[in-house]
Amino acid sequence: MINDLEKYLIGIALGIRFRANFSIEDQLGKITDTILYSKDSFFGPTIFPKVSAGIVKKLLFNELTQDTLRIDNSNIILEIYFGDDLSFGKGDLSEILNGFEKQIVQGILKEFSIKEIIRIGYIKRYLFQINKLANSFVNKTIGDTLQGINDINLNFSKKILLTEALAKKDINDYDNAIFNVIKRSDVDEIFMSVDYQSFFDPFLPSSMNIEFKSFIDRANGFNQNKYLPWLNNNYVEVKDE
Repeated sequence: MINDLEKYLIGIALGIRFRANFSIEDQLGKITDTILYSKDSFFGPTIFPKVSAGIVKKLLFNELTQDTLRIDNSNIILEIYFGDDLSFGKGDLSEILNGFEKQIVQGILKEFSIKEIIRIGYIKRYLFQINKLANSFVNKTIGDTLQGINDINLNFSKKILLTEALAKKDINDYDNAIFNVIKRSDVDEIFMSVDYQSFFDPFLPSSMNIEFKSFIDRANGFNQNKYLPWLNNNYVEVKDE
């Protein structure tokens, strides 16, 4: 049985999607400078020493750690990887979440009047270096239906209705969890990620309406109370290693 999911956490992603705003294209340089060089910036040049420009987008990145922060006319997406020789370890997770909320949600989105928020997402990526778990997932997913299958790349999702949306007229907000499972034949491990998203219908008029901490609590609660029992009850045949 797996007791501590965080033990297997290798990275996260945080993303916000908003209605395509073409005025942002003219402000991408200023947005980038604000993120990198504002006073007490959490995502400053130490974290993202390089910037590349594409068609209507900016990418802040670190070649050594593979961490990125992408900004375009309809998305802001942060990706962070954990490791002893990287910028962040798993113990920095709370600090990263707080930094994203303060500098991006309450900072950039507000300062640059980015409105009509469509959704917010939080991905947690896990790597289970447990051979029996990897084999169990392949066997119980494919079984004897196809012989010789050792590689799997699956995506599936679960829609989650929100009590608040059910209780309010004309509010159709909902959460959605997307699972991604990858097992390669040449390695004795299995990768899984849970992309927990919150959709706003109608769109949130302002970033100040984003209840970030409540969203993170729901995502963490889903991983702990739904994803982990599903994994343990159906595929785990060994003790947490």
